[in-house]
Amino acid sequence: MAQDGHPAEDYLSPRLESLIADGVKAGFARNVVIAVLIDLLDDGPADDAEVR
Repeated sequence: MAQDGHPAEDYLSPRLESLIADGVKAGFARNVVIAVLIDLLDDGPADDAEVR
């Protein structure tokens, strides 16, 4: 499924869907997998800033 000229989204979208599907196959609810991914992305830069 091509997006509107966003190559990064075109590249990442199928990989994220696959990661979410793997989490669901492992027994986690889809919304939980997505929430954890969002949390990981939210916390990433803050953690990096604290190390510096």
